[in-house]
Amino acid sequence: MSRAPAKAVQMACLTIGHYDYLLPSAKAMKVAELMQDAFECREHYDGGTSSVYEVKADQPNVEFKLVRPNQVRMPHGETAAIPSKPRQLR
Repeated sequence: MSRAPAKAVQMACLTIGHYDYLLPSAKAMKVAELMQDAFECREHYDGGTSSVYEVKADQPNVEFKLVRPNQVRMPHGETAAIPSKPRQLR
């Protein structure tokens, strides 16, 4: 028995601020949706042991663009992105 070839996953470029991230489009869309409610902030200490979060008035720039497979260039000549194992959030 042979398996059917795996379907290609539609990839997307998600830009948050000045950084670009390549990930499956469904996941990129979820992140973009969640970021609609985000505000940039800066953490600093108030001189004691607690942190203060200074919120900036502007929301971060978030962009979503679909990417064709022929637009992706992998490092070291690899042909496809290798998904890492999911990390546990602590």
